[in-house]
Amino acid sequence: MLHNEINNQLNNTVMKKIISTTLITALCSILFCMSSCVDDDTPRREEQMVKHVITLDLPCDISNPKVSNIKAVLTNIQTKKVYTTDHFSFSDELLTDTLTLPAGMYDMKVTGNVEYQMVVNSASGKKQNNKVQKLKATIKATREKIDIKPGTTVTSTRVALSVYNASEGFLITEIYFTGSTTPDGYMYTDDQYIKFGNNSDTVMYADGLAFIETFFTSDDLHDYQPNIMDRAMTIVTIYVIPGTGRDVPVKPGEEITIALTAEDHTLINPHSIDLSKADFEIYDNVTHPEGDHDVPGVPNLENWYANFEGCFAFHTRGVKSYAIARPLVDRKTYMTKFRYKFSYIFRQGDFVIPMNENEYFMPNEWVVDAVNLSVPASHEWLLTSPRLDKGYTYCGHVDFDENRYTHAVIRKREGHSYVEESATINNVPGTWMVDQNFGGKGKWIDTNNSTEDFVPNAQPSYFAKKLRGM
Repeated sequence: MLHNEINNQLNNTVMKKIISTTLITALCSILFCMSSCVDDDTPRREEQMVKHVITLDLPCDISNPKVSNIKAVLTNIQTKKVYTTDHFSFSDELLTDTLTLPAGMYDMKVTGNVEYQMVVNSASGKKQNNKVQKLKATIKATREKIDIKPGTTVTSTRVALSVYNASEGFLITEIYFTGSTTPDGYMYTDDQYIKFGNNSDTVMYADGLAFIETFFTSDDLHDYQPNIMDRAMTIVTIYVIPGTGRDVPVKPGEEITIALTAEDHTLINPHSIDLSKADFEIYDNVTHPEGDHDVPGVPNLENWYANFEGCFAFHTRGVKSYAIARPLVDRKTYMTKFRYKFSYIFRQGDFVIPMNENEYFMPNEWVVDAVNLSVPASHEWLLTSPRLDKGYTYCGHVDFDENRYTHAVIRKREGHSYVEESATINNVPGTWMVDQNFGGKGKWIDTNNSTEDFVPNAQPSYFAKKLRGM
């Protein structure tokens, strides 16, 4: 009897499983049929193709432009599909092209090349003439969230092209131009330096970048003629980082240091800093008895200023402007074809002297980043086009400010805060702006306005490391 009862229980269990399996199978079939019916009853949405016209305005600040290799890339934000066109042609002094693509939301990027002309008042010996200089540059335009709507046969987008430098991403991140003081209270300037940083998301190469300084000063405005500031920077200094194009890699968020003299200055001046690990130094091979000190093992920048016979040093009062540029010509061409002759009247009281100068110029289109410096109490003008820098930064509030030494201007970083702190600087009570997140990362801020982008009267990074034992 026990055997029969066990068999009955087993049979009941098997039957329950069979019934459950059958019900599940039937239910799945019903759901599949319902799903099929729904799919059959719902018409599929077909992509609606739309003709889209792209119109490009040429840069308004260059003369006689001739463009080439213009390409527009539109990326569908939803599908990530990419649509490209490169058949632009002129129509009423505008570049136009048409492509057909599905309706949707798109981001657009346009790139290309341009040749243009720049007229400068140049000089060759005693002869003066207006010379037409042919230049090359790259151009671009971007537009986000272009809504190409269905139900329309033709849509259009119009954007303005702008000239840019292929080295965009490099920025001046710090200028320590004030120098320090010795224990005896004398000014010490051999420890000056400047930093370039890579603000992009990819490795960039610094070889070929030029460090330049303006001829003019921000505390001395004259009526310079001809005035080419809207087209170029007038410079008295140009040093270029050596290399063949890929010799000086700079990782995203990292910096390179260019020292005036790349040595441990604390061995000479205990109030100074150690620059022996700088990436480059500025060395001038001159015949002056005091000369310049060439530190072994540290690469020198190449001086592109013909017949330069002095020793460079940053202006300690901070009335010059500095920039990174990428010359698109070789050294010989630059030295011979990029001179700019101008004149002005120097007035000081009853003292009036006509002045004639012959310096170099750097086209604004080749400038990667520029920083204006000035002294607030004696500021008269900006030394660059507002397109390069709309403001200025500083160390010290008045001219010849005794408290400016051992201070720098430092580019702000996103997520960092800067607080004025009291300190004993070279045995003298003072204050400086201190980065409360020193050593932390974050994108550098760049709005082409040094008044907003830089921390004035800042604690130099090498002194910050020294005080923190880094």
